Amino acid sequence: MALKEIVDRLKADGKKVVFTNGCFDILHVGHLRYLQHARGLGECLVIGLNTDEAVRNLKGSERPFVPENERAEMMAGLECVDYVVIFKEPTPIEILGELKPDIHVKGGDYVLSQIPEARFVQEYGGEVVIVPQIAGKSTSRLVSHVRSVASTGALGRDKKSRVVGIIPARLASTRLPNKPLLDIAGKPLIQRVYERAKSVKSLDEVVVATPDPEIASCVEGFGGKAVITSPMHPTGTDRLAEAARTIESDVVVNIQGDEPLFDPNAVNALVKMMLDSADADMGSLMTPTSPGEENDPSVVKVVTDKQGFALYFSRSVIPFPRNGESAVYRKHVGIYAYRRNFLIILGSIKQSSLETSESLEQLRVLENGYGIRMVEIPSGSEASVDTPEDLERVRAILS
Repeated sequence: MALKEIVDRLKADGKKVVFTNGCFDILHVGHLRYLQHARGLGECLVIGLNTDEAVRNLKGSERPFVPENERAEMMAGLECVDYVVIFKEPTPIEILGELKPDIHVKGGDYVLSQIPEARFVQEYGGEVVIVPQIAGKSTSRLVSHVRSVASTGALGRDKKSRVVGIIPARLASTRLPNKPLLDIAGKPLIQRVYERAKSVKSLDEVVVATPDPEIASCVEGFGGKAVITSPMHPTGTDRLAEAARTIESDVVVNIQGDEPLFDPNAVNALVKMMLDSADADMGSLMTPTSPGEENDPSVVKVVTDKQGFALYFSRSVIPFPRNGESAVYRKHVGIYAYRRNFLIILGSIKQSSLETSESLEQLRVLENGYGIRMVEIPSGSEASVDTPEDLERVRAILS
């Protein structure tokens, strides 16, 4: 009997059918507890299992660690699992459309806006349930730890790491509407940033992440690559994390979509630090402030420990010169680099109180106990496009 017939019969008998999906190529106790929780929501649990090819596309070329047939046999042997089906698409929408389970379950490393199939499930009348994350039982963290140990202190020493630059872009800018598509000396702003990013030698690929089809069409029109993301993301970091799930990479660099004159050498220095430092899940840039900038709330300041890890970022003066002595002030340059697995974890963490208070996304990282290693560069980017005045200034430079 086909699985659809079985599911239809169960639902006709008033039984709740639960569905979840994943790679499951490193099965650990966290998965077992997750699946037991999912099974407890209904009378039948169906597992959608990604094919080997799909896992490679999602997680990188070294995955899966266990072939799909062995993974399916392993999953089917669990007491809490009733049926296993293998699918090759990036998301399980086709299976969901065929089976229409009552409940679609995802793990606590997701939020609703990051589940592409969530709206589809809700439209046919199903329920999406996010099971709380089990502390200390993350596959991504396990893989990240294994990579760090295997690298013996230098990620990519034996195998070239794949570094991808992602440019988050959206039309809904409050200060400068439709900003990515505005003309700068004959080319839209997003094209200027994209072409600049393509000149960075340390980047193997450049992608634009956007919720807007107009931007995607523009990027593809000049020969670039774009991925469509959810319009519900509160920050560019969350948009970046969704895009990173679908792009094969080891390190992801977040390139600001409104800085067409950023320094490629600064990105190269940041990437080099990430490849040389196995203890850095995330990195960013800083530069000495110009006179008076320490008092400007639009200039973000950063202080670090002796190893170069950020202690805090603020729009206020840090450190505060309590005794009137001169202090060394450094301003943050908003280009970030992440281990891909860490970025996906970060995208699942809710906005923090410090982040919303200062309106600084990087504080989510510090407030949740993670580190950001800073790289000092001689001078920061001075040509971001935030206002009509900025736009005219950059137009004049590029003309």
